[in-house]
Amino acid sequence: MATGTQLEKTAMGVPVQAGFAGRLGALVTRARVLWAGLRPNQRLWVGVAGGLVAALLGGLLWYGLRTDWRTLYADLDPDDARQIAQTLTQAQIPFDVAASGGTIRVPAAQLDKARLATAAKGGVKSGRLGFEIFDKPNWVGSEFDEQVNYQRALEGELEHTVGTLADVESARIHLVMPHDSLFRDQERPAKASVVLRLRHRSLADGEPEAIRNLVASAVDGLTADRVVLVDAAGHLPLGPRTADALRLTAEQNLEEKLVSTLEPVTGVGNVRASVTLDYDPSASEETQESYDPDQTVTLSMQRTEQVSGPQPVAAGVPGAASNAPNTQSLPVYPQATTQPQTARSESGTYGAAKTVRHVVESPGKLRRLTAAIVVNDRLTQPASKDKGAIWQPRSAEELRNLTALAQAAVGFDTARGDLLTVEDFSFDANHAAPPPTFLSQLLAGAEGSPVLIKYGAILAGVLVIVAFGVRPAVHRIASSPVAVANGPPKELAANGTQPILNVPEPAEADPERQRAQEIIGQVSDHLKREPSHSSRLLQSWIHQD
Repeated sequence: MATGTQLEKTAMGVPVQAGFAGRLGALVTRARVLWAGLRPNQRLWVGVAGGLVAALLGGLLWYGLRTDWRTLYADLDPDDARQIAQTLTQAQIPFDVAASGGTIRVPAAQLDKARLATAAKGGVKSGRLGFEIFDKPNWVGSEFDEQVNYQRALEGELEHTVGTLADVESARIHLVMPHDSLFRDQERPAKASVVLRLRHRSLADGEPEAIRNLVASAVDGLTADRVVLVDAAGHLPLGPRTADALRLTAEQNLEEKLVSTLEPVTGVGNVRASVTLDYDPSASEETQESYDPDQTVTLSMQRTEQVSGPQPVAAGVPGAASNAPNTQSLPVYPQATTQPQTARSESGTYGAAKTVRHVVESPGKLRRLTAAIVVNDRLTQPASKDKGAIWQPRSAEELRNLTALAQAAVGFDTARGDLLTVEDFSFDANHAAPPPTFLSQLLAGAEGSPVLIKYGAILAGVLVIVAFGVRPAVHRIASSPVAVANGPPKELAANGTQPILNVPEPAEADPERQRAQEIIGQVSDHLKREPSHSSRLLQSWIHQD
């Protein structure tokens, strides 16, 4: 005996054959019967759900069949791009060229193979050529052409050399070669301009000077002060270090000195230090001259003494006879002489004690030092499986000792007004973090696995479509009564072998419902005409179920 549910496995009077084709036909027939029995709003929800499922399946199919392209080289010159494409073609590696023409991509599975194939052919030669420009002789070139080629080759070699530095991504160098002349006003010294594309924000200490010396040493007559360094953004952070940069460097050095001095006492990671230096940017020059009147000294001394003996005095009768030589004076005129004379003179120069002091102070004198040091609590008991670590505040005596060490390390000067503070605080790391939950561990693992994130996003999309698309549609279909799905009333024929469908007339004239009733009537007529065939069909369904 056939039931109402089994009768839905036929349609349009065509029996279902056993096997895959028969099952497929039965499913199609049942779907048509169910579709004919649905109302317009139910058909709308079924269509929306089917569209979402079809879009999801199409997206998954596209994602599974698409090629995962990876960038092999970017920003290539046209000649290099053509050479790389030829190499990949010879190696039978598929590739894709971006719209700009300077980027070549290959499948992710063949990325390493493509790199080996291109490296075997010499790799990329983008940029300026070095001395390989002279590999091919130029038989018709003039002397000027040779000079230009030499300058280009020298610039290319310098670019390749500077580009090998760890902090430099690429370099562009322009040289002005020296020009000698018999006239001094027509001579031209060598100069150079270097444009650097950096991997980081700035170069390390000493690298700008090293690049200048490197370029200056490769060009005759070029000095380091005539080499200008510019970054790719057009700024000039690569010149001589400014006062602010020197101050920051000095502060950082003092902070590192404080940490390295106190960490052996407090433990690694238990010290944080911050130092601020106040420099005087002005320059001064002072000359002092002082005298001490209590301290005198003889600078020079000169003494003169003149002694003269007795001298005869003129006597006799004035006239020529008495003054003539070889004459004897008459006895009546006695001889008279003068008294001996002595003359002394003394001259001395004396000076008081004198002190001259000339002081010149350049810009950058340290006016004040301020340091703030934070130390962690003392670890009294390490963490174990059952209990966490125990930390206790440090004593006042220990803080005083740490303060004395810090003052000695930075050169603390009270006359200068320096300020240094050491405080004890409990760091946040002392408190034991709660154990990670399963969700946080799952998210941490997903962050390190892009493939897991990708497929997780696909699964989330499937769940969203099922929850907000398919499930509401199925719920609406299930909540609406359908005469065909519930099974029409059945009555047995007089012979007891064939079911007779008795479909009541609808209360309202519905074309879809009338169409379903017509299909059910045709099925009933077919069962009446061929009872034996229907019996075999029912037996096959019973065995299948």
